[in-house]
Amino acid sequence: MTERAKHLLEFIQKPRHIKISEKALYTISRLLLLFAVGSFILTPCIQLLLLVKSDWKEDWYNLDSNIIIYQTLVKRTNTLAFYAAILCYVYYIVHIIKKRRTLGNLVGNYGRRMMPVFLMWLLAAAVWIVTMIRGANRYDIRGHSYMDESIYSYMLYPVCYFFCGCMLWQSKYKRLLLYLLVFSAVPVNIMALVHEWGPSMPFFLGTGVSAVFHNSNHYGYYLMLVIVASLMLFIYEEKLVWRVIDALSAILATIVLIPNNTLGAYLAVLVVLISFIIYCAINDHDHIKRAAAALGMFLAVTFCLSFKYNTILSSVLVMFGDIGLIASDPLGADSAGSSRWRLWKGTVRHMPESPWLGFGIEGLLDLHGVGTPHNELLQYAAFFGIPVMLIYLSAVLLVIITVLKRSKALDKMTLICFCMAVGYFVSSMVGVAIYYTTPFFYIFLGLTYAEWLHGNDKSCEQK
Repeated sequence: MTERAKHLLEFIQKPRHIKISEKALYTISRLLLLFAVGSFILTPCIQLLLLVKSDWKEDWYNLDSNIIIYQTLVKRTNTLAFYAAILCYVYYIVHIIKKRRTLGNLVGNYGRRMMPVFLMWLLAAAVWIVTMIRGANRYDIRGHSYMDESIYSYMLYPVCYFFCGCMLWQSKYKRLLLYLLVFSAVPVNIMALVHEWGPSMPFFLGTGVSAVFHNSNHYGYYLMLVIVASLMLFIYEEKLVWRVIDALSAILATIVLIPNNTLGAYLAVLVVLISFIIYCAINDHDHIKRAAAALGMFLAVTFCLSFKYNTILSSVLVMFGDIGLIASDPLGADSAGSSRWRLWKGTVRHMPESPWLGFGIEGLLDLHGVGTPHNELLQYAAFFGIPVMLIYLSAVLLVIITVLKRSKALDKMTLICFCMAVGYFVSSMVGVAIYYTTPFFYIFLGLTYAEWLHGNDKSCEQK
């Protein structure tokens, strides 16, 4: 072969090699994103395996041991997810540099769509800035011994988990992650029922029906996500075998939720299911019967178990009593909402002392004896100031409103992630941000927005 022929062959083959390299890098980026998100989704199941293998017969084994095991697991998971996200950031930065000639078009096409991502980056930056201006307290850098969230945790959630979720726009990946949650929850929920109805598991040491979690309320957040995911998959799956699996998963998780007695999580599921029936009545008549069946399934399990457990009914009655108590004596009523009203009052009363910068992580606990307020909006405001809370709220509401307005055009897996994110956000109004549940919200909020961020066109599915 002549020299000229060799050059010609190289010229022909070069675009092919470039195309193969780009495809390989794209595939690697997908795997890294799935790893970052999927590894956290698996943490409750992995924690169960670690507890089963732990030497719980030793005299020193107690709840603190469980907490340390879970905190270590999540810290390592966060570290791996962080490095995976960094590599993906590098990949996208290099991709943008290569496409710099069309950067103007990219900004024009994706500038407005990127607004929630920009707000999440701003949230992370604002957390660091207000902490540096105010000065870090003893929990800001290392985290509280129980909640285990430092300022770096609050920065990691938006720049890592939300970002990774936003980069996974294809339906097949969302479906994979949804079933990863559903299937990994099954052994946790089965063991929780065994512990409740059969021989007790010596390594389940949290308060109430809490399984691998430290507190029954935290387990309730997780159960809410599993129930909504399972019931929504039941509604949208076409194959009977998958619908049966989804229904069984939902029934199992609901059976656990009743003795778990986390009213906020239960009401969040109820709000999502009722709202979805209304949505189907307006926009999706084809699925309204299954949506009604999903709600009926949830209520039927509640009714059947009400003969054994009076938890949910009792909690609802107490809730109405607490509302009456607050209405009659708003300055008192400290016991209302399992003492949440006292925490909310204390947080609001002391916010004028530092409205712009907050008090730092658990700062009100040290200064005024007011613990985590059991309302995530108040929690962000108390820790980092009202402006940071408004950034967080703006990002969340922008995603929810944007996706809701375009829901008819979006994929069914996107709508499932949307319902899960809304359910978690509703329950967070009476819940706490804590290291082993909060990332779930950022992940599914990111997955909710991903399709619209990337253009909502069929070419996305073909990549």
